[in-house]
Amino acid sequence: QDQLQQKIICPGPVTCLTASPNGLYILAGVAGSIYLWEVSNGNLLAILNRHYQDLTCLCFTDDSSHFLSGAKDCLALVWNLYSVLQAEPSQIPDPRHVWSRHSLPITDLCCGFGGPLARAATASLDQTAKLWEISSGELLLSVLFDVGIMAVTLDLSEYHMFCGGMDGSIFQVDLCAWPVQRDRTFQTERENGKVFKGHRNQVTCLSVSTDGSLLLSGSHDETVRLWDIQSKQCLKTMNHKG
Repeated sequence: QDQLQQKIICPGPVTCLTASPNGLYILAGVAGSIYLWEVSNGNLLAILNRHYQDLTCLCFTDDSSHFLSGAKDCLALVWNLYSVLQAEPSQIPDPRHVWSRHSLPITDLCCGFGGPLARAATASLDQTAKLWEISSGELLLSVLFDVGIMAVTLDLSEYHMFCGGMDGSIFQVDLCAWPVQRDRTFQTERENGKVFKGHRNQVTCLSVSTDGSLLLSGSHDETVRLWDIQSKQCLKTMNHKG
């Protein structure tokens, strides 16, 4: 029988939640604050108050050395976990980077592989998805769509970025396109072969299989869909309530 290992009381509704890949830490967004707990004993290690509006998304790098936060204040922040843990209780550490290129709330973010050398993607209601370099904080790519973007993910090889739109479309962005352009517009009519169509409402979450052949998507249309990435065909539709 499963037993409750740890119970953590939060000071308000949790808007986003994530655990570090090494299993040692939990992050939660409560209003505009980030709460950091230690898993083994449930101790609250830090409260970070650098966002001005509610948190929408959190994620760790694959080596658990850094984490990213996005919020309705249009900001995405990059945090060094070691710096946060070493800070005095009376001090709020500064984020390593403040990404302020979005003009509307951040809806999703994800990290690639490589720890502090990884790339990260952010999605926003401002109809853009952006790719960043965590080590330097540099903006590498900004893609403009004709709808707000609600979800973003990268394939394991980071050849492609997948972006879920408010209209139910899923867009596949080639990250190895030549010539390299930092600002790009995704023209749906020209790139129809790179659009997954089937959802009838906004796409809220995306995940790519480790071999890069399958894409899983969830939507407010109360379905989860499994796609073949190469053909863009929906292989299976699973209905769910809510």
